[in-house]
Amino acid sequence: MFLRNLFHNKLVIVMAIAIILVACQSGTKPTGIAKTAKDSLNMTEFSKDVKDVIYPLPTPFEMTRMLKDIQAAYVSGSLNPANKVEKYFTEKSKAINLGVYGADLAYAATYDQKQDVKVYSKALKNLIDQLGINVDYSKMLSDQFKEKVNNKDSLAKIITNTFYDTYKFLNEKSNPDLAIMMVAGMWVEAMYIATNISEDTYHYSGLVQIIANQNESYSKLINLLNSHSTDKDIKDLESKLEVLKPSFDKVKSGLMEKDYLLILNTIKSVRKSIVS
Repeated sequence: MFLRNLFHNKLVIVMAIAIILVACQSGTKPTGIAKTAKDSLNMTEFSKDVKDVIYPLPTPFEMTRMLKDIQAAYVSGSLNPANKVEKYFTEKSKAINLGVYGADLAYAATYDQKQDVKVYSKALKNLIDQLGINVDYSKMLSDQFKEKVNNKDSLAKIITNTFYDTYKFLNEKSNPDLAIMMVAGMWVEAMYIATNISEDTYHYSGLVQIIANQNESYSKLINLLNSHSTDKDIKDLESKLEVLKPSFDKVKSGLMEKDYLLILNTIKSVRKSIVS
């Protein structure tokens, strides 16, 4: 009850700050700015404040946008095939692959891959229904959503809010362990995508820097898993990912190739164990 009250109090404060900022900004912006640009700015500022309250880690969009910024190629073969959705029978496997497919969707949306966006939206909806998550996913399959595919900022906003709502429902009204599994699945899949852009990613300096920049999100994830480690599946996942700690500890001094390869191979192994 304390945590729930704390969550609501923080959210109220963040909402109030966001409203004040938007109100102040509206009086100083030139009149010629397009509405989509303003919506994008407001969403960006809002997300910076809200994500730590509602969603404990950065969303996959933050990494996929960095990949797009350095002009890394879109590799559809890195995605978890959407038709595997029917192979996940337990609640835990469904929750963790809800996170995996969420990262895949963010990746596809960032790169304007319209067909993949539609395919992975349906895969997410499938798992949401199976888990009984009471979140409004109608926007994800509506004609309006299909139109938003042509507007990356609007699309990212819809998908990001869906991530927030799903995590919140699982954490507060369903099973917090499932919320943790979803978050872990998203992080692992986003890391897998980034480390599998090419066969020789270590010599792609931009990619190495992106991976190195995940040391903070890695620490948050490990702490999150540890706080729920009484669950056997979560403890197992924590143990598999803990081997990355020595490599991430060296980020400030620069990742050596052996450290980078440890991250790459560990992520590949963990990812295989959760999507198989």
